[in-house]
Amino acid sequence: KTPIQNNHMASKSDELQILHVKPGKDTEDQEDNSLLRHAKLPYYLAEVFQDLYQEDGLVVCGRGLGLLHLIASFCRFYADVKEGHFACIREELEQNQIQIPKSLVSEEKLPLIFVIGLKDHERSCLISILERWGTPTHMLPIELTNESGQGKDRLALYKRGGIFLITSRILIVDLLTHIADPKSIDGILVAHAENVSEQSTEAFILRIFKTQKSWDRGSDSLDSSTTNNNALIQSLQNGFIKAFSDTPDLLISGFAKVDKVLKCLFVRKIYLYPRFHESVSQELERNPPVVEELHQTLSPKMHEIQASIAAAVKTCIREIKRATSLIEWADADLTLENCVTTNFDLSISRQLEHDWHRLKPSTKQLISDLRQLRMLFHYLLQYDCISFWRLINNIKSLGASNRTPSLWLLTPAADRLFKIAKERIYTVVQANPSRKKNSNPIQRLQLNLEENPKWRLLHQVLSEIREKLQDGSEARILVMVKDERTLQTVKSYLVDGKDKTMMKRWIQYLNNVNERSRAMAKASGGSSYLPEENRLLLEEEGRVRNLLYGPASKDILNRGEAKKIVSEWKRKKRRINEEQSRGNAQLEDNKERRAILDEAIKDAEHHEDMLLKSKPAEEQTITENDTDALSFNEEANRYSVTEMDNLRVIIQTYTSAEGEAAYLLLHDIQPSHIVLYDADPAFIRSIEIHAACNESHHPDKLRVYFMLFESSAEEKNYLKALEREQNAFEKLIQHKKTMATPMNMIGPWNTQEMQCAGNSAVSSYSHGSLPLSLDTRTGRGKNVTAEKRDIAVDVREFRSALPSILHQGGMRLAPATLTVGDYVISNVHCVERKSISDLFGSFGSGRLYNQAETMRKHYKVPCLLIEFDPSKAFCLQNSNDIGPDIRNDSICSKMTLLVIHIPELRLLWSRSPYETLKIFKTLKVHHEEVDVDKAIAIGSNESLDSLIDTSHNGEDELDINEAARDMLLRLPGVNMHNARTVMKTCNSLAELAAMSRDEMKSLMGPLSGQKLFTFLNQKTY
Repeated sequence: KTPIQNNHMASKSDELQILHVKPGKDTEDQEDNSLLRHAKLPYYLAEVFQDLYQEDGLVVCGRGLGLLHLIASFCRFYADVKEGHFACIREELEQNQIQIPKSLVSEEKLPLIFVIGLKDHERSCLISILERWGTPTHMLPIELTNESGQGKDRLALYKRGGIFLITSRILIVDLLTHIADPKSIDGILVAHAENVSEQSTEAFILRIFKTQKSWDRGSDSLDSSTTNNNALIQSLQNGFIKAFSDTPDLLISGFAKVDKVLKCLFVRKIYLYPRFHESVSQELERNPPVVEELHQTLSPKMHEIQASIAAAVKTCIREIKRATSLIEWADADLTLENCVTTNFDLSISRQLEHDWHRLKPSTKQLISDLRQLRMLFHYLLQYDCISFWRLINNIKSLGASNRTPSLWLLTPAADRLFKIAKERIYTVVQANPSRKKNSNPIQRLQLNLEENPKWRLLHQVLSEIREKLQDGSEARILVMVKDERTLQTVKSYLVDGKDKTMMKRWIQYLNNVNERSRAMAKASGGSSYLPEENRLLLEEEGRVRNLLYGPASKDILNRGEAKKIVSEWKRKKRRINEEQSRGNAQLEDNKERRAILDEAIKDAEHHEDMLLKSKPAEEQTITENDTDALSFNEEANRYSVTEMDNLRVIIQTYTSAEGEAAYLLLHDIQPSHIVLYDADPAFIRSIEIHAACNESHHPDKLRVYFMLFESSAEEKNYLKALEREQNAFEKLIQHKKTMATPMNMIGPWNTQEMQCAGNSAVSSYSHGSLPLSLDTRTGRGKNVTAEKRDIAVDVREFRSALPSILHQGGMRLAPATLTVGDYVISNVHCVERKSISDLFGSFGSGRLYNQAETMRKHYKVPCLLIEFDPSKAFCLQNSNDIGPDIRNDSICSKMTLLVIHIPELRLLWSRSPYETLKIFKTLKVHHEEVDVDKAIAIGSNESLDSLIDTSHNGEDELDINEAARDMLLRLPGVNMHNARTVMKTCNSLAELAAMSRDEMKSLMGPLSGQKLFTFLNQKTY
């Protein structure tokens, strides 16, 4: 077990006592005094903890090696005041004869530490880990998300201290509004550090934290001459930053990605712990599980289908090379292996982004075809033969409605694919074959219903486990599958058997495919007028239903309800796809193509879900006198399943055991056998950790059965993932050897400049506590006008990179909840920022017009900022698609109509957030600073403000009081026909209310005037 026992970390030799105690006689006695009484961690995490605690840095581990447990160990150690982090610092100060600061004298003061970058399920998993370790309630982290109350509530929590699992958007807003004081923060733990970039919110947070710590040290600061050689004490002064990552392949993508990440994290060290690290290998190979690799070959028909898909991929690649002859494609880029193992279509799209608006529609369709074919490689292995046949038919029917047809559907490989996929289910043969030629031979339907080869392999594994069991012993078997759909399929196979499972799917398919045949037969007067294959399928439905459920059974699903459900589902899916696909020009042009495969997949899975959720009809009773029922009972014996006693099979999905939840799952179940139906490298490592940490609890070694399709996309994906991670670590190791250690991690100024700046009004955020820039070459005798820097920012905008760029460029940001606009940069300029994806979505929903109209009413210069992605083309639409007429499907036409209706609106075109910074600085030069309180109040109580505002100048008197007009239109008797007449006659609502009954009738008409007079003069009680 791995309890933390010592309260200090003096040397490397102490790391065993800190985090690891080997199982022995004294373990149980030591457990009561340990910080982590129930923790079971591998030995190598003690080494990682030791290195990272001594000096800040970035830890990069392999997937599934317990990174979240490492973060939980830090949270537990920092939360304990008496024996944790503060106790270590107090002991170090006493050893170095340094006076203990006031903040460390009391053992009741909790450190203030934030954990950022965690996903939702990781936050809950981390708390579960700490609870399993026996962590006291007052030491558990506090989770702060978007639903965590107001700022004043968080302020009280921050003053009390503790560990906070917080989202980056909330923390950056609290830092800029002084709810969270950077000087009071002891440290920050950053998860998923590979996502930190110069424009990310995490880098924004760390920049404020480190610069404020270095600029303004409190009264408890220590003498630098005695602490420079002690990193532990320096962390008390400057705060600590510890970063974690388990995706090394993302750290090597791009130019100098590691150096940029380290710079944004303000750390200098990088610690690498791959699977082949000596400490990791020794620990995980100390008690390895017994692994049996079961390589299942594909069936002959699956081999042919896979070859057909590969041929279609090669055809698409050849056509892409021909259509993009100006681009020099590397031989390693366009290969069949890359199509199977990577997001091939996305990588090609990124290379074509700059010229996407110039490509022909047929070329764009080719890239969409590659996406479809790449997914077919995987669904061939995951789906049963009926679901796969339904999927490719949906793709074919939905693609037929596309303006640009899919090229691969017109190739001979596609014809062979459809032919073999159908033969996996059924074939049409002659009923009585003979040598004599017959012009009208009698045909029949021959069922094949090919099962997934893995089903048979899984049954063999379970049977083998049952045979090896001793008398009376029980085996607890954990079966891990990819997703929920696979789980339901495997469960149905184990419960009902192969024949019954396939027959259920077959009857569900017939029930849907024969809807049109039944309608045609009813209209034509019989099934004899149907095509031969349709007639055979219609007859097969009745035969299979009688075989499964008996002649007295009815349809499993009400056909009308099923049809209604599917149609509603399709309509909803189309709306979602339209909203999600709006965005850059590429997605707008390609949204129909991208929706085809998604809708086809969901449609196939939706029918299967309806089947799995339907009630079994075989529970219906059948009378004994019915001879058909007797024959049904005889044939039903074919579908009986042999029960396996002493086997407890638990089926789980990888999505339910994502990340560190896999270790918790294994700890709860304690399986004796594990069957990996689908491959997942991260879960395999969780099994290794579980076996190494539970050696004393399992005298018999854990047995793992690893099932993998041979010579398939699944095998290539698994091997490629391992190869990709190993190559990434090897590149990181080589880069670490030659990497230059960054020296200045704080900012562009030195101590002298900070002292010269003093209490300058130029600062990063309000109250001027931190200087941003200082020009020492400026003449002292000249009067230099201070640059205007205040900007009011809507809190919802902190999800984007622009606030971080503005802060980095010297702007003072005031986060607020703005009703009108996203940025208020002066007393006259209000800016609504739209990315390309948001611009398309706003035009589609009509939201942009209302936003522009609101800005026009309250600000003199309303602005619409259209911000492009710097990696994509700087255009909204292909110039060839812009015609002379206004069209509903043209984004430029929509922009023209918007400017015509609101001529005061100014359009700001920006290539990147850095260009936006220059635009904002230019607009602020000749205008007053923004009044943040006024900007917040504008629009929050619009109707009341407009009614009680009595300050009007000559120009404003010509404008219409929008609030009064809206109230007038809501009065009884007032409509669009008489409202204009009332507004011309009466100057105010008070004048209208003072009219008599006869005056209102003559002005508005007898009926309308009577309604309004009665409403205004009747009693309120």
